[in-house]
Amino acid sequence: MKKLLIILILLCFVLSLFAVGGLKDKIKASIDKIEAPDEIKVFLISMIPIFELRGSIPIGVHRYKLPYWKVIPISIVGNMFPIFFILLFFDFVTKIFFKVPFLKKILEAIFARTRRKTAVIKKYEEIGLMLFVAIPLPITGAWTGSLAAYLFGLKFWKSILFIFLGVCIAAVVVTFLTSLKWIGAGVATVALIVVFVFNQIKKKS
Repeated sequence: MKKLLIILILLCFVLSLFAVGGLKDKIKASIDKIEAPDEIKVFLISMIPIFELRGSIPIGVHRYKLPYWKVIPISIVGNMFPIFFILLFFDFVTKIFFKVPFLKKILEAIFARTRRKTAVIKKYEEIGLMLFVAIPLPITGAWTGSLAAYLFGLKFWKSILFIFLGVCIAAVVVTFLTSLKWIGAGVATVALIVVFVFNQIKKKS
């Protein structure tokens, strides 16, 4: 059972790195079909690496019409829930997967990508981890941050604390943008474009 849980978490992480545009809509549609309170749906969305709370807060407020005072704590708890398992069991997963050449290549690709995207964590350690998680962009978040914490050998409870602080800051940012509605969406879009252009320039330099 423990192995199955770990494999499922790893598969979710792979999806977060290689997800295509239509995947998010398919996942949202699947969650909508679940016969459960909307609060549970928000919790599930916040656990998924391609959403996290940057997706669950606006979806909870605008799609499910839930109040902020419900959506925010549910999203924070849901976002943090898988992180304990990642930090606790990823070393165990790595040892198992490295015994299989195909799976080893997948993990090595994930590790290399994570190291490239998380230089701030390597440089500033826990503070860098908090700042990385706090910025609600597709390439950031608690999932990627927790893997980076593992790769750079940060201590478990310090990683949990600073990831939690980063998640709380991200919740404030996402809530502010959500409250702005279309203006917030515009600001987020501009931020994504700036990040994309910056990354392209950085690759060429």
